[in-house]
Amino acid sequence: MNDNQIISILAVATAVVIVITLFMINPNTPNLPVIYIVYGSEKGDLSYTDCAYLGLFTAQESMPFIKQEFTSIDPDRFSGFLNGSGELKKPGFVITVGFQYAGDTLHFSQEHPETRFLAVDEAGIGSNNTKAYEVSSYGESYLAGVLAASATKTKRVGIILGMPSRPLEGFRLGYEAGVRAADPSVVLEEEYIGNTVSSFSDPKKGVEIADAMYRNGTDIIFTVAGYSGTGVIKAAKADSGRYVIGVDSDQTYLGPSVVIASAVKRVDRIVYSGTNEYLEGRFSGGNVTGGLNEGVTGIVFNPKFEAYNATINAWEKEARQAEEWYLALQK
Repeated sequence: MNDNQIISILAVATAVVIVITLFMINPNTPNLPVIYIVYGSEKGDLSYTDCAYLGLFTAQESMPFIKQEFTSIDPDRFSGFLNGSGELKKPGFVITVGFQYAGDTLHFSQEHPETRFLAVDEAGIGSNNTKAYEVSSYGESYLAGVLAASATKTKRVGIILGMPSRPLEGFRLGYEAGVRAADPSVVLEEEYIGNTVSSFSDPKKGVEIADAMYRNGTDIIFTVAGYSGTGVIKAAKADSGRYVIGVDSDQTYLGPSVVIASAVKRVDRIVYSGTNEYLEGRFSGGNVTGGLNEGVTGIVFNPKFEAYNATINAWEKEARQAEEWYLALQK
Protein backbone atom coordinates (compact mmCIF):
# COMPACT_ATOMS: atom_id res chain seq x y z
CA MET A 1 0.00 0.00 0.00
CA ASN A 2 1.49 3.38 -0.97
CA ASP A 3 1.18 6.73 0.82
CA ASN A 4 -1.59 8.04 -1.44
CA GLN A 5 -3.73 4.96 -0.93
CA ILE A 6 -3.38 5.25 2.82
CA ILE A 7 -4.26 8.95 2.74
CA SER A 8 -7.30 8.22 0.56
CA ILE A 9 -8.55 5.80 3.19
CA LEU A 10 -8.01 8.39 5.90
CA ALA A 11 -9.94 11.02 3.99
CA VAL A 12 -13.19 9.10 4.41
CA ALA A 13 -12.57 7.93 7.96
CA THR A 14 -14.63 9.33 10.83
CA ALA A 15 -12.37 10.55 13.63
CA VAL A 16 -13.46 10.63 17.29
CA VAL A 17 -11.76 11.80 20.46
CA ILE A 18 -10.51 8.30 21.18
CA VAL A 19 -10.07 6.00 18.24
CA ILE A 20 -9.97 2.32 19.15
CA THR A 21 -8.32 0.83 16.10
CA LEU A 22 -8.69 -2.56 14.52
CA PHE A 23 -5.37 -4.17 15.28
CA MET A 24 -3.48 -6.20 12.75
CA ILE A 25 -2.66 -8.37 15.76
CA ASN A 26 -4.89 -9.66 18.54
CA PRO A 27 -5.14 -6.83 21.13
CA ASN A 28 -5.76 -9.41 23.86
CA THR A 29 -2.39 -11.07 23.36
CA PRO A 30 -0.62 -10.83 26.74
CA ASN A 31 2.57 -8.84 27.31
CA LEU A 32 2.44 -6.86 24.09
CA PRO A 33 3.81 -3.30 24.42
CA VAL A 34 1.11 -0.62 24.53
CA ILE A 35 1.67 2.63 22.64
CA TYR A 36 -0.50 5.74 22.74
CA ILE A 37 -0.43 8.44 20.06
CA VAL A 38 -2.12 11.83 20.36
CA TYR A 39 -2.64 13.66 17.07
CA GLY A 40 -2.74 17.42 16.62
CA SER A 41 -6.02 17.20 14.72
CA GLU A 42 -8.43 14.59 13.41
CA LYS A 43 -7.16 12.11 10.87
CA GLY A 44 -8.11 12.85 7.30
CA ASP A 45 -6.35 16.23 7.11
CA LEU A 46 -4.35 14.99 4.07
CA SER A 47 -1.30 16.62 5.65
CA TYR A 48 0.43 16.68 9.06
CA THR A 49 -1.78 14.33 11.09
CA ASP A 50 -2.12 11.77 8.32
CA CYS A 51 1.66 11.78 7.96
CA ALA A 52 2.03 10.97 11.67
CA TYR A 53 -0.54 8.18 11.34
CA LEU A 54 1.38 6.76 8.39
CA GLY A 55 4.46 6.42 10.59
CA LEU A 56 2.59 4.43 13.24
CA PHE A 57 0.72 2.37 10.61
CA THR A 58 4.01 1.44 8.95
CA ALA A 59 5.58 0.55 12.29
CA GLN A 60 2.75 -1.82 13.17
CA GLU A 61 3.11 -3.62 9.86
CA SER A 62 6.44 -5.00 11.08
CA MET A 63 6.47 -4.62 14.87
CA PRO A 64 3.88 -6.18 17.22
CA PHE A 65 2.30 -3.78 19.68
CA ILE A 66 -1.10 -2.49 20.76
CA LYS A 67 -1.88 1.08 19.74
CA GLN A 68 -4.46 3.50 21.03
CA GLU A 69 -5.09 6.71 19.09
CA PHE A 70 -6.35 10.02 20.46
CA THR A 71 -7.24 13.27 18.71
CA SER A 72 -7.14 15.41 21.85
CA ILE A 73 -6.18 15.25 25.50
CA ASP A 74 -8.70 15.40 28.31
CA PRO A 75 -6.21 15.79 31.21
CA ASP A 76 -8.32 13.93 33.81
CA ARG A 77 -9.18 10.97 31.60
CA PHE A 78 -5.71 10.80 30.09
CA SER A 79 -4.16 10.81 33.55
CA GLY A 80 -6.34 7.84 34.43
CA PHE A 81 -5.21 5.95 31.34
CA LEU A 82 -1.55 6.61 32.16
CA ASN A 83 -2.14 5.32 35.69
CA GLY A 84 -3.74 2.17 34.35
CA SER A 85 -7.01 2.96 36.09
CA GLY A 86 -9.10 3.67 33.00
CA GLU A 87 -10.70 1.32 30.49
CA LEU A 88 -7.56 1.28 28.34
CA LYS A 89 -4.31 -0.56 28.97
CA LYS A 90 -1.49 1.44 30.55
CA PRO A 91 1.07 2.51 27.91
CA GLY A 92 4.83 2.19 28.06
CA PHE A 93 5.33 4.70 25.23
CA VAL A 94 3.33 7.85 24.43
CA ILE A 95 3.67 9.93 21.25
CA THR A 96 2.23 13.44 21.19
CA VAL A 97 2.19 15.24 17.84
CA GLY A 98 1.84 19.02 17.82
CA PHE A 99 3.17 22.14 19.53
CA GLN A 100 -0.09 22.58 21.46
CA TYR A 101 0.68 19.52 23.60
CA ALA A 102 4.03 20.73 24.99
CA GLY A 103 2.58 21.64 28.39
CA ASP A 104 0.59 18.42 28.72
CA THR A 105 3.52 16.26 27.64
CA LEU A 106 5.84 17.93 30.13
CA HIS A 107 3.31 17.51 32.94
CA PHE A 108 2.56 13.85 32.25
CA SER A 109 6.20 12.92 31.65
CA GLN A 110 7.12 14.34 35.05
CA GLU A 111 4.25 12.48 36.72
CA HIS A 112 5.17 9.21 34.99
CA PRO A 113 8.98 8.84 34.87
CA GLU A 114 8.56 5.13 34.08
CA THR A 115 6.80 5.95 30.79
CA ARG A 116 8.66 7.01 27.67
CA PHE A 117 7.42 10.00 25.63
CA LEU A 118 8.10 11.20 22.08
CA ALA A 119 7.07 14.84 21.71
CA VAL A 120 6.94 15.95 18.06
CA ASP A 121 7.26 19.70 17.40
CA GLU A 122 7.39 20.41 21.13
CA ALA A 123 10.67 22.22 21.62
CA GLY A 124 12.75 22.28 24.77
CA ILE A 125 10.90 19.79 26.99
CA GLY A 126 13.28 16.86 26.55
CA SER A 127 14.35 14.87 29.62
CA ASN A 128 15.50 11.39 30.61
CA ASN A 129 12.12 9.89 29.65
CA THR A 130 11.13 12.36 26.93
CA LYS A 131 12.54 12.92 23.47
CA ALA A 132 11.40 16.33 22.24
CA TYR A 133 11.84 16.31 18.47
CA GLU A 134 11.58 19.76 16.95
CA VAL A 135 11.29 19.78 13.17
CA SER A 136 12.87 22.83 11.54
CA SER A 137 10.97 23.80 8.42
CA TYR A 138 13.06 26.89 7.74
CA GLY A 139 15.25 25.22 5.11
CA GLU A 140 12.50 23.57 3.09
CA SER A 141 10.46 26.78 3.26
CA TYR A 142 13.48 28.71 2.03
CA LEU A 143 13.52 26.41 -0.99
CA ALA A 144 9.75 26.86 -1.40
CA GLY A 145 10.32 30.62 -1.45
CA VAL A 146 13.05 30.29 -4.08
CA LEU A 147 10.71 28.11 -6.14
CA ALA A 148 7.81 30.57 -5.87
CA ALA A 149 9.97 33.58 -6.77
CA SER A 150 11.47 31.69 -9.72
CA ALA A 151 8.15 30.40 -11.08
CA THR A 152 5.85 33.39 -10.60
CA LYS A 153 4.64 35.17 -13.72
CA THR A 154 3.00 38.07 -11.90
CA LYS A 155 5.82 38.86 -9.46
CA ARG A 156 3.38 38.30 -6.59
CA VAL A 157 3.49 35.24 -4.31
CA GLY A 158 1.79 34.37 -1.04
CA ILE A 159 1.83 32.18 2.04
CA ILE A 160 -1.22 31.11 4.05
CA LEU A 161 -0.57 29.70 7.52
CA GLY A 162 -2.83 28.07 10.09
CA MET A 163 -2.09 30.17 13.17
CA PRO A 164 0.82 32.03 14.78
CA SER A 165 3.14 29.54 16.52
CA ARG A 166 6.82 28.71 16.88
CA PRO A 167 6.84 25.88 14.29
CA LEU A 168 4.94 27.95 11.72
CA GLU A 169 7.19 30.94 12.27
CA GLY A 170 10.00 28.84 10.82
CA PHE A 171 7.89 28.24 7.71
CA ARG A 172 7.04 31.92 7.39
CA LEU A 173 10.54 33.29 7.87
CA GLY A 174 12.15 30.64 5.71
CA TYR A 175 9.73 31.26 2.84
CA GLU A 176 10.22 35.01 3.06
CA ALA A 177 14.02 34.62 3.07
CA GLY A 178 13.91 32.33 0.04
CA VAL A 179 11.70 34.70 -1.94
CA ARG A 180 13.95 37.67 -1.13
CA ALA A 181 17.13 35.75 -1.98
CA ALA A 182 15.84 34.60 -5.37
CA ASP A 183 14.19 37.86 -6.44
CA PRO A 184 13.91 40.87 -4.08
CA SER A 185 11.44 42.54 -6.47
CA VAL A 186 8.74 39.90 -5.87
CA VAL A 187 5.83 41.06 -3.69
CA LEU A 188 4.97 38.69 -0.84
CA GLU A 189 1.53 38.42 0.80
CA GLU A 190 1.08 36.69 4.17
CA GLU A 191 -2.16 35.63 5.87
CA TYR A 192 -3.23 33.38 8.77
CA ILE A 193 -6.40 31.32 8.77
CA GLY A 194 -6.97 32.24 12.44
CA ASN A 195 -5.58 32.20 15.95
CA THR A 196 -6.57 28.79 17.32
CA VAL A 197 -5.78 25.15 16.57
CA SER A 198 -9.13 24.86 14.76
CA SER A 199 -7.61 27.12 12.09
CA PHE A 200 -5.96 24.02 10.65
CA SER A 201 -9.38 22.50 9.92
CA ASP A 202 -11.16 25.26 8.00
CA PRO A 203 -10.88 24.69 4.23
CA LYS A 204 -13.72 27.17 3.61
CA LYS A 205 -11.59 29.93 5.10
CA GLY A 206 -8.69 28.66 3.03
CA VAL A 207 -10.74 29.17 -0.15
CA GLU A 208 -11.76 32.65 0.96
CA ILE A 209 -8.24 33.89 1.73
CA ALA A 210 -6.70 32.26 -1.35
CA ASP A 211 -9.36 33.72 -3.64
CA ALA A 212 -8.59 37.21 -2.33
CA MET A 213 -4.87 36.70 -2.92
CA TYR A 214 -5.37 35.32 -6.41
CA ARG A 215 -7.70 38.18 -7.34
CA ASN A 216 -5.00 40.56 -6.12
CA GLY A 217 -2.56 39.17 -8.66
CA THR A 218 -0.76 36.55 -6.60
CA ASP A 219 -0.24 33.45 -8.71
CA ILE A 220 1.61 31.07 -6.34
CA ILE A 221 0.63 30.37 -2.73
CA PHE A 222 2.55 28.28 -0.20
CA THR A 223 -0.08 26.72 2.06
CA VAL A 224 0.98 25.87 5.63
CA ALA A 225 -2.42 25.27 7.16
CA GLY A 226 -3.14 21.56 7.48
CA TYR A 227 -6.58 20.56 6.19
CA SER A 228 -7.38 24.24 5.55
CA GLY A 229 -4.83 24.05 2.76
CA THR A 230 -7.19 21.89 0.71
CA GLY A 231 -9.30 25.03 0.36
CA VAL A 232 -6.32 26.85 -1.14
CA ILE A 233 -5.89 24.06 -3.67
CA LYS A 234 -9.60 24.21 -4.48
CA ALA A 235 -9.33 27.95 -5.11
CA ALA A 236 -6.32 27.43 -7.37
CA LYS A 237 -8.23 24.92 -9.49
CA ALA A 238 -11.06 27.40 -10.07
CA ASP A 239 -9.12 29.42 -12.66
CA SER A 240 -6.04 29.15 -14.85
CA GLY A 241 -2.69 30.57 -13.89
CA ARG A 242 -3.08 29.87 -10.16
CA TYR A 243 -0.68 27.54 -8.38
CA VAL A 244 0.08 26.07 -4.96
CA ILE A 245 3.08 24.72 -3.07
CA GLY A 246 1.74 22.03 -0.73
CA VAL A 247 2.98 21.07 2.72
CA ASP A 248 3.89 18.15 5.02
CA SER A 249 3.13 15.33 2.54
CA ASP A 250 3.20 15.09 -1.25
CA GLN A 251 -0.08 16.82 -2.17
CA THR A 252 0.30 16.55 -5.94
CA TYR A 253 -2.66 14.17 -6.20
CA LEU A 254 -4.97 16.80 -4.67
CA GLY A 255 -4.34 19.11 -7.62
CA PRO A 256 -2.18 17.57 -10.36
CA SER A 257 -2.53 20.66 -12.55
CA VAL A 258 -1.93 23.28 -9.84
CA VAL A 259 0.32 21.83 -7.12
CA ILE A 260 3.84 22.64 -8.29
CA ALA A 261 5.61 20.88 -5.41
CA SER A 262 5.24 20.11 -1.72
CA ALA A 263 7.46 21.03 1.21
CA VAL A 264 7.36 17.67 2.97
CA LYS A 265 7.78 17.28 6.72
CA ARG A 266 8.50 13.62 7.39
CA VAL A 267 6.70 13.26 10.70
CA ASP A 268 6.08 9.65 9.65
CA ARG A 269 9.82 8.94 9.84
CA ILE A 270 10.05 10.50 13.31
CA VAL A 271 7.11 8.46 14.60
CA TYR A 272 8.38 5.27 12.99
CA SER A 273 11.96 5.61 14.24
CA GLY A 274 10.83 6.64 17.72
CA THR A 275 8.55 3.61 17.94
CA ASN A 276 11.30 1.33 16.70
CA GLU A 277 13.80 2.71 19.21
CA TYR A 278 11.37 2.19 22.07
CA LEU A 279 10.45 -1.37 21.08
CA GLU A 280 14.10 -2.34 20.64
CA GLY A 281 15.10 -0.85 23.98
CA ARG A 282 17.17 1.91 22.39
CA PHE A 283 15.07 4.89 23.50
CA SER A 284 16.99 7.97 24.64
CA GLY A 285 15.54 11.26 25.82
CA GLY A 286 16.63 14.84 25.30
CA ASN A 287 16.04 17.65 22.82
CA VAL A 288 16.54 16.89 19.13
CA THR A 289 16.20 19.12 16.07
CA GLY A 290 15.98 17.88 12.49
CA GLY A 291 15.57 19.54 9.12
CA LEU A 292 17.12 19.43 5.67
CA ASN A 293 20.45 18.01 6.84
CA GLU A 294 18.73 15.14 8.68
CA GLY A 295 16.42 14.26 5.76
CA VAL A 296 13.34 15.11 7.80
CA THR A 297 12.24 17.87 5.42
CA GLY A 298 12.60 18.61 1.71
CA ILE A 299 10.88 19.50 -1.55
CA VAL A 300 8.98 16.89 -3.59
CA PHE A 301 8.00 17.90 -7.11
CA ASN A 302 4.88 17.25 -9.12
CA PRO A 303 6.29 15.50 -12.25
CA LYS A 304 4.49 18.09 -14.39
CA PHE A 305 6.69 20.82 -12.92
CA GLU A 306 9.88 18.85 -12.44
CA ALA A 307 11.83 21.27 -14.63
CA TYR A 308 12.09 23.50 -11.56
CA ASN A 309 14.02 20.77 -9.78
CA ALA A 310 17.24 22.18 -11.20
CA THR A 311 16.47 25.51 -9.54
CA ILE A 312 16.02 23.84 -6.17
CA ASN A 313 19.22 21.84 -6.56
CA ALA A 314 21.13 25.03 -7.33
CA TRP A 315 19.87 26.66 -4.12
CA GLU A 316 20.03 23.71 -1.74
CA LYS A 317 23.44 24.57 -0.29
CA GLU A 318 22.28 28.12 0.48
CA ALA A 319 19.09 26.74 2.07
CA ARG A 320 21.04 24.41 4.36
CA GLN A 321 23.32 27.25 5.43
CA ALA A 322 20.35 29.53 6.01
CA GLU A 323 18.68 26.89 8.19
CA GLU A 324 21.84 26.43 10.26
CA TRP A 325 21.98 30.20 10.77
CA TYR A 326 18.32 30.31 11.79
CA LEU A 327 18.69 27.44 14.27
CA ALA A 328 21.76 29.07 15.81
CA LEU A 329 19.67 32.17 16.48
CA GLN A 330 17.05 30.10 18.30
CA LYS A 331 19.54 28.81 20.88
